[in-house]
Amino acid sequence: MKNTFIYFVSIVILSSTFLKAQSLTSSFNTIGSSNDMMGGSLVVFCKDGIIENLSIGTADAVSSTPISSDTKYRIASISKTITAIAIMQLVEQNQLGLDDNISNILGYEVLNPNYPNIPITVRMLLSHTSSIIDGTTYSSFLNATVNQNPIPNLSEILVPNGTYYTSGQFTNTVPGNYFNYSNINYVVLGTIVEKVSNLRFDQYCFQNISNPLALDASFNVNDLQDINQVAVLYRKPGGVWTPQIDDYQGVQPTFANLDNYVPGTNGGRFGPQGGFRSSAQDIAKIFLALVNDGTYQNQNILTPASCNLMFSNQWTYSGNNGNNYFGLFRSWGLGIHRLTYTPGNDIALPGSTSMMGHTGLAYGLVSDAYFDQDRNVGFVFMTNGVGTGFQSNSQSSYYTIEQDVFNAIEQYTDIDSCNENLDSKEYTKQGVLIYPNPSGDFITIKNENLEAFNSIKLYALTGKLIKEVKVEDQLTMINVQDVKPGTYILNIDDSVHKIVKE
Repeated sequence: MKNTFIYFVSIVILSSTFLKAQSLTSSFNTIGSSNDMMGGSLVVFCKDGIIENLSIGTADAVSSTPISSDTKYRIASISKTITAIAIMQLVEQNQLGLDDNISNILGYEVLNPNYPNIPITVRMLLSHTSSIIDGTTYSSFLNATVNQNPIPNLSEILVPNGTYYTSGQFTNTVPGNYFNYSNINYVVLGTIVEKVSNLRFDQYCFQNISNPLALDASFNVNDLQDINQVAVLYRKPGGVWTPQIDDYQGVQPTFANLDNYVPGTNGGRFGPQGGFRSSAQDIAKIFLALVNDGTYQNQNILTPASCNLMFSNQWTYSGNNGNNYFGLFRSWGLGIHRLTYTPGNDIALPGSTSMMGHTGLAYGLVSDAYFDQDRNVGFVFMTNGVGTGFQSNSQSSYYTIEQDVFNAIEQYTDIDSCNENLDSKEYTKQGVLIYPNPSGDFITIKNENLEAFNSIKLYALTGKLIKEVKVEDQLTMINVQDVKPGTYILNIDDSVHKIVKE
């Protein structure tokens, strides 16, 4: 009888997991259809491995090649996290210091003309606080970097009298104090990797990141095993799908300007700011290494201390200390975007209170890779084109299509399986117990540390305040009889929690 009961419970659990997986698949297909996606990949992973790996749509409209788990995308700015890993490896080897003056590394003076006595450091580049920005000549410099032979030296945009130099390449802010997201920070970092390692940036990353983790991924498409697995990136101007980049049509590209290239002159040639080609599942493996103290499947690429440094707070928005890009960027580590879960701004998974990772946008692609270290769940989402264009709303600073994917992950993935201590009906977070969840007419909030907290606010996912309760006791009940069914955010002093009203 006992064995029969255990068997019955096991079947129920397995059936529930299967149905959730089926629902996530269905939901992802619906999102793809409603947004007129060319194609897309979605990977969800726990700390111990991948639990969902979904593919929809087409990688190449001409050949009708379907997206698969092996499809590679030019992942855009998630590449910056890969570049940061390369830098941290060199720091571990004592070949580089986070607070080293980049002028000493590059061999020429890189100074903000407004603050010439303040050195610009590696740490500042990683955290976008260097005061170097993508000025008016950045695009022409980048175009010359990719196409010109010989490739222009990086100094041509950073040093006075350089062909592409303008004083507008720097902000009038003290280096190290003000956040301004910029691609050229990572072009400089890629060049630093070359200068220190004496290897081309693409070769360094392939040898020290892709190979150890057994990834078919690189900053150079010539390294990939099958060029037909690279997705074409599309936009749809005037209702016509139009290739933007990586339209190779089965032919490996030839790069004529690499033959005489000298490492350390301009690593921007290999796209350290956005040019990594990878499948979603391989990006998940890189993040699995980061959240497992630098190790994935017994292969180590970083020390635990380096991983902790990458995740650590280097800058947090105070209201006037940076450009927060419509609320999306509110905290930053070293090559890592740190989500603060401010309602209406930087919320990804509704049930998470903090996530770390990176987002990307270029040539019609949008990409996201994030991990929640409390719930032990992460995801990677990529699409190679959205026919409806990238819509936005007041729910968060992410595009609507990203929000749809985040909400589908939250609703249909068996996230509880990532953390055995997380119960779907009641859970603790920062000493706070909330139950029942999902709720009926009342929500009960208890402070397990027996310390009174000041206030509780209930927000809609749009950021609209629904209720606010002043608290004096350790046990509080909130009447939500008049609240419509749905998912909401409870803000309890400085902690944020997802609550579902049935």
